[in-house]
Amino acid sequence: MSFLDSKVKKGIMIGVTCLVTVIVILIAATGIYFHNRWGLHTTLNQIDVSKMTYAETRKMMAQYTSDYQLEITGRDGGKLQLTREDIEVNIAYGNALDQIIAIDKKKNVFSKMVPHTYEQEFPVAFSKEKLIAILKNASIIVGDSSYAIHKPKNAYVTYNDTKKAGEIVPEELGNQLLLEPTVAVIADAIEHAMQKIDLSEKTYADQVYKKPKFYSTDDVLQTQLEQFNQYVLTWITWTSEEGITFSLTPEEIKDWLHPTKKGKVKLDQTALKQWIEERCLEYKTQGKTRTFTTHDKRKIKVAGGDYGWRINYDNTVQQALKRIQKKKDLTAIEAYLADPSEENQKALTQEVKINFSNKGYVWNPDNPMKDWNTQNYSEVDIKNQMVYVYKDGKLAYSSICVTGLYSDPERRTKLGCYFIKEKKEDYVLTGADYETPTKYWVRIMWTGTGYHYLGRSDWSRWTPQIYLSRGSHGCVNLQLEDAKAIYNLVGYRDPVFIYEG
Repeated sequence: MSFLDSKVKKGIMIGVTCLVTVIVILIAATGIYFHNRWGLHTTLNQIDVSKMTYAETRKMMAQYTSDYQLEITGRDGGKLQLTREDIEVNIAYGNALDQIIAIDKKKNVFSKMVPHTYEQEFPVAFSKEKLIAILKNASIIVGDSSYAIHKPKNAYVTYNDTKKAGEIVPEELGNQLLLEPTVAVIADAIEHAMQKIDLSEKTYADQVYKKPKFYSTDDVLQTQLEQFNQYVLTWITWTSEEGITFSLTPEEIKDWLHPTKKGKVKLDQTALKQWIEERCLEYKTQGKTRTFTTHDKRKIKVAGGDYGWRINYDNTVQQALKRIQKKKDLTAIEAYLADPSEENQKALTQEVKINFSNKGYVWNPDNPMKDWNTQNYSEVDIKNQMVYVYKDGKLAYSSICVTGLYSDPERRTKLGCYFIKEKKEDYVLTGADYETPTKYWVRIMWTGTGYHYLGRSDWSRWTPQIYLSRGSHGCVNLQLEDAKAIYNLVGYRDPVFIYEG
């Protein structure tokens, strides 16, 4: 080996020795430094205590106990701050902290160079009675002039005027805290020496806030919405050959639908029936007052009777109910909800023929009372005890008659405008105390009043006042030849005006 090689080798050995010496000194110094300190990256209950001495930590904990306060926040900006004095907080950190320090002291210098997290429960004592007393009067619980308490509101199904369909109005969570669960959650936070707690966080909110009963995502509400739209998305158009027409739309139906607490939809049939009744009355002319020109050219008003237009109320109610409650095509409903166009509305429109319980001769929208056949009709003048029959617009026949006994309200011939309902050449009149065969029967009223022959023994003594003392049971009595003539002249559904003169 050359002298040069020996010198190099010696130099390397000296360098290594120096490096090792430095490292040993550094390790020793670091060990001495961290002997009474936490490591480089150490947290204690989420507090950074890195390189802090144990004595400083004890001091910090003492100060933490002395300054302890809990900041509570909630929905809508609700706030409450509790201090140590408010609820007599005492954190017994001593023994528990000593146990953690003892563990940390055993770590070698290399262990103290890596991150480490300590979680330690420190026994906390406080006055639960004072906590409850404070919460009972706290604005976050009971509200005040600057913080209003809002109760939760259920999600519910309602009608959207723009869409003309049902929709779900989302629930409102409100900010009404429940005292007992709130006490429990806050007490737990104090016991864990927490400094902040947000009650609006889901972890706590589900426990402490009063909840709505129904949420917009609930299956029961979705089912209710489907049923609501099955009912409300109904358009019904009633028409008749005479041009009478009226429609039922969601705008009316929406007021008859009442979602129930059990997740159903109740249809108010009473309100529906009232609407149908109003439509029937709107187009009803039966029994209304008509202006009528008598045989002697007098214009008089005749009210009552059963002549005229009348929509079958019961049948119309059933038509409406059947179509509202009918299970509708979901595809058509979904199409309308996506695009409430006229075309999609038409797919949900049902056309129905009006069912009449009685009809007039013609429907006159300009003058509904002018609904009778002005060319073929008859009139009964009670005061003068006369019958007049018109054919093709002209007076075709007239005769004397005897009407109901005027002094007896049950036998008095009813006034009004009626119509011919049936004709029979031979007929038997029946009553409580009589049964009389007759000829040329022409029914005017369903109650039994009509034109007919009656072989009275007093026709020769007839006067216009005979009905006052010797009137019929309500019918219009005629002599045989008059009864036959009238029978042949009048036709089915011809109007009959009965008036007092």
